[in-house]
Amino acid sequence: MTKLLFFLLLIVNICHAQKTEHFTDAKTVIKSGKYKINITQTNQKPEAVVRFQLFRKSGKNWQEIQNGSFKKQTDFGLYVTTDEDLNNDGYNDIKISYEQAGRGSNEITKLFIFNPKTQKLEDIVNSQEYPNLHYNAKRNCVNGYAFHGGNTTYFLKINGNKLQNFARVEYYIDTVYSYKIKNGKEILLKKQAYNSDSGATFFSNFDPVEE
Repeated sequence: MTKLLFFLLLIVNICHAQKTEHFTDAKTVIKSGKYKINITQTNQKPEAVVRFQLFRKSGKNWQEIQNGSFKKQTDFGLYVTTDEDLNNDGYNDIKISYEQAGRGSNEITKLFIFNPKTQKLEDIVNSQEYPNLHYNAKRNCVNGYAFHGGNTTYFLKINGNKLQNFARVEYYIDTVYSYKIKNGKEILLKKQAYNSDSGATFFSNFDPVEE
């Protein structure tokens, strides 16, 4: 093999192995027009590195107030959500794609909650344990929704830099089970027959059980 051919193959392999994705937003992140975030994801198998820069508007300029990074287990693509307030404090929070499970139906994300006092995004360190995170207005909490042999709805509150699971509802075929979780122990509240027209049945309340 000639040296020229060797270097050409090396360049092709590097380009194939490394790919950088970009995301930027100043419209919905935290407070519209007041903050901006730039996110890049560099894919280099077997892992990907996600880096972010957070800016605050200062006059006509953007001032960087935070930067950070984390590694992902795979080179799963970069998807970002910036328009949801998960702790109902008036500031939108950020979810960054981490991986997928359940044949693509369970979206695993890194959750960052904005703290207006420190002007920092706080990494919720166990957010990857709960798929499909969304805000639940009825319970003023965070819900996680998991697809498996049945469906599970997790009821979560943000406690420091962690999500704390305080209840869950399991739905299998024609039966629903609701649990309260206290001091790490599950208490079965109700087991009842339940029929739903939807294959993906999730719940907004656990006591009583409500969709």
